[in-house]
Amino acid sequence: MSECQSDLLGTGKVHTASYKSQAYELIKDAILYNRFRVDAIYSQEAICNELGISRTPVREALLELQKEGYVSFARGKGVKVVPVTKQDAMDILESRIFLESHNARLAAERGTASEKQAIMHCLIELKENLSTLDSRLLYRIDHQFHRLVADASHNRWFALQTSLILDHYLRFEVKSVYNNSIDGKLVYKEHLTIGEEILHSQPEKAAQAMLLHLSNSYTRTLGEIWRRSPEQ
Repeated sequence: MSECQSDLLGTGKVHTASYKSQAYELIKDAILYNRFRVDAIYSQEAICNELGISRTPVREALLELQKEGYVSFARGKGVKVVPVTKQDAMDILESRIFLESHNARLAAERGTASEKQAIMHCLIELKENLSTLDSRLLYRIDHQFHRLVADASHNRWFALQTSLILDHYLRFEVKSVYNNSIDGKLVYKEHLTIGEEILHSQPEKAAQAMLLHLSNSYTRTLGEIWRRSPEQ
């Protein structure tokens, strides 16, 4: 395996019978956290060796990831990650603003007491871990908050689309936000306002709080993308 292909999938190999699903999750995680280089082509053999499983479940996992827009096949060479363009970033952020403001409104209207408590518990977990400055952990909690809000909307299609959009968003999200304690606290406060409005069954205020949070996220993320690659 070449240097660029080593240690792609982090720790752990697949040990259980659900080879395809675990291969899917491990490869997808490597894509979301940028352990695959977008300018490289990776052989299926290298990925199989890394996972310690046969070619068939790896290929099935890659085909699923292709359908979802994460990878493409280079004929006779292997697979490569589909890059996220600035237009992709803008489209995803606009989709989040539209969809998740409705999620928050519906969660405030329809969410059960236990669902609302789960949202608030997630915020407690986020606050308790801010001092770690562990961006990977904090983004997992952050995105879990948004998924819980979507689930509390009691609209299955909204929840499914939110989950898909969040995964793609993670690929270009500004990971430095939670590496900075000041920025992390500001983002936490935005989440807390959303959670409290949902908890107190205030649909319009919840929607506005989510809209403000995601508009701020839009500015933070796209501003960073434009600074990194002004030519695109």
